[in-house]
Amino acid sequence: MTGKTIVYLPNWIGDMVMATPFLKSLRACLDGELWAIGKPSAMSIYNGLGLFNRFIPIEGRGIVHFFDTVNLLKGLKFERAIAMPHSMRSALLFFLAGIRQRIGYPRNKRGFMLTMHIRETNKPEPTVEHYLRIIDALGEKRLYKDPVLAVTPDEEKRYGEEHRYRVKPYIAFIPGSHYGPSKRWPSSCFAELADLISENTGYNVVILPGKNEIEVGLDIKDRAVHKDNIEIEDIGISDLKVCISRATAVVSNDTGPRHISTALSIPTFVLIGPMDEAYTDYPSPNTFRFIKDVPCRPCNKKTCNRDMECLMGIKPIEVYKKLEEIIGGKGEVKDDKKDRRGR
Repeated sequence: MTGKTIVYLPNWIGDMVMATPFLKSLRACLDGELWAIGKPSAMSIYNGLGLFNRFIPIEGRGIVHFFDTVNLLKGLKFERAIAMPHSMRSALLFFLAGIRQRIGYPRNKRGFMLTMHIRETNKPEPTVEHYLRIIDALGEKRLYKDPVLAVTPDEEKRYGEEHRYRVKPYIAFIPGSHYGPSKRWPSSCFAELADLISENTGYNVVILPGKNEIEVGLDIKDRAVHKDNIEIEDIGISDLKVCISRATAVVSNDTGPRHISTALSIPTFVLIGPMDEAYTDYPSPNTFRFIKDVPCRPCNKKTCNRDMECLMGIKPIEVYKKLEEIIGGKGEVKDDKKDRRGR
């Protein structure tokens, strides 16, 4: 496939990661430049993969910036544009820029702005598959099927300069979720799991809260007995990649950074709440999911009015035992809360 191509990248971290099999396949089959446009954080995600010739950051959402970007694209003479998000904005940008081939899913009444429609399915499908079907529509081969990320030497170096070196191995916790509180395993459960890890293994715990979620991490540490074994890192995407890559394992809510961990081949223990797991169900030997079948799930709601039954059913001891099975531990598990929690 020839010609200069631009891709409008997904907006969410998890989707960015799950797009890598498509992007790598596209890069491999393309005889021409591949450009990308999207959030600046996207470039940190894709560093080290060698995907793009150039990247155009979208810094704001104002009308002036939008039309400045339209004019920029007009002058760059792209042969084709692929709108990966389903948004009207991404399709409109390429439409107004006059790019000859405009490819994407015809959702949200934007089909008239696209010259090639990707056929929809009638049931939930994994996001990896959803993006790979764009390659099928282009008549090219799926050369990659698994999400993958890389950590560059520069990212390692910068992280080492800005963060202290940890001698003791650690397990990373990702306790937040920008989607909403319905996807967050309770802080009390994370704290109990941290204590189980402290008392029965040689690992520390590093909590990695998301943007504006530092209070979640502080709450977990406050509830834990063994606070000295817990650290909290409030870091950006690039440093998050490095920190996760150095972890022995990751315990995460069903949120974007869990896919970073999986794509870096780190054992990842995912606490699935109200969301339909079909959307994130791709083959991975490094992913271990905890799902409780309750009558109301999957509801896909941002807030819960049923006491979070799906997440409350996942017990810290259950997660710990799976951790121990996969990564090893030492000593007997103490399942007496009075011994561990002082009550």
